[in-house]
Amino acid sequence: MKDRNLLDLCSTLVELARKAGADHAEATASWERAVETHLENGAVHTVQSREETIYGLRVMVGGSQGFVTANDSEPEVFAKRVAEAVACARVTPKDAWVGLPDPEAVTKVSGLYDADVAEVGVDETAQLAATMLAHIRDLDSRVRVDSGSVSATVSMTALASTTGVAVSQISTLMDASAFGMAVSGDEVASFDYDNAISRRRRGFEEEISAACDRFVTKCAAGLGATAGLSFRGPIVLSPDAVAEFLLPALIDAVCADNVRKGRSPLAERLGQRVATSLLTVWDDGRVPGGVSSSAFDREGMPTRRRAVLSNGLLQTFLFNHYEARAKGNGTRSTGNATGSAASLPTVGSHRLEVDPGTTAMADMIARSERAVWVGRYSGATNPVTGEFSGVVKNGFLIENGVRRPVREVLIAGNVFELLNQISAVSRERHDVGGQALVPALRAEDVSVTAG
Repeated sequence: MKDRNLLDLCSTLVELARKAGADHAEATASWERAVETHLENGAVHTVQSREETIYGLRVMVGGSQGFVTANDSEPEVFAKRVAEAVACARVTPKDAWVGLPDPEAVTKVSGLYDADVAEVGVDETAQLAATMLAHIRDLDSRVRVDSGSVSATVSMTALASTTGVAVSQISTLMDASAFGMAVSGDEVASFDYDNAISRRRRGFEEEISAACDRFVTKCAAGLGATAGLSFRGPIVLSPDAVAEFLLPALIDAVCADNVRKGRSPLAERLGQRVATSLLTVWDDGRVPGGVSSSAFDREGMPTRRRAVLSNGLLQTFLFNHYEARAKGNGTRSTGNATGSAASLPTVGSHRLEVDPGTTAMADMIARSERAVWVGRYSGATNPVTGEFSGVVKNGFLIENGVRRPVREVLIAGNVFELLNQISAVSRERHDVGGQALVPALRAEDVSVTAG
């Protein structure tokens, strides 16, 4: 498969849709070949190879939209799929905001493809997986790998539309992950997770080794956990907790669909201070070699680097073409259409980045203070009100300079108030799954409850 062939497939579907009576049409397709080795109960479990092409076609007929997705590749079937999409549109209610964007200049993002990754086979992923398991055992025999995997993927995406958009891209990805816990006698520590992910083959063994080191450290640190204390005071969110708990709530609130539907507390706050001045957050789809990078979004619009927050001031909402039309007043897509060939475009971020602060992570808590370190967070956040309540995972109570693991500790509050309670940002930052580059954050006056 070549990206040119995939783009030809999209163009063929668009032309067939036009002939079938569609006013406008957009076709997007993806091809992926992957080799994977899966781990289970501390051993190599399955090794597999897969290859698949998926395409999605959306059409507009008289202001209504229809969509079909399929994985067949026989040209004689395409006309049937086109007819299905047109039939869907003709029975769907009209929507004044449905439409397709005009083309914009798209520039390549470097470092997304590595020919060496494309040559990786199942024997190599199996060997990497076995080496990863052995490294974890050598580091600490108490750490058990419950599940995990090593994979190598080469993929292509393409999109064409009746408005003149025609884009395609090829990329590669290597991923290794481990999920498990430390076990000592009858004691089982909290589950934890880590992974290595890269567009490149070279140096991936070193990235796996570093991920294993982090994984073992996090798992083993949970042994010996005791009851915590109930108090109101400071907490420190680890980079993992920032990426998996705090940032998703912020991004949900700046997605234009949530703003329009009244589901965002930040709807009327553009240009206003919504967080501490210590906090600057970027959405960046153009990091060279970035796991979440792409030259274009789900609608073929160019991706960009843009500030979401700048020193606590809300700088932007994120739009796809539909939401831009709904907003009106000349609003344009920000290149934040997300989704796959199997889905209609939605709105979301690419790779999030939080600017570093000036405080060393080791100095986030003074020796005389009592605080909780939040390794991970498991709980619920109300996206409309911002209220949250959940259990701290891989958590530690820090008291008089002593750090001890604790269990069954809950934290609660309001995530949008928490953004203003941040008092320190670490100068060290960690890459979390290729999705976010983030520091640790200290927040004041948080409710902590011991189980």
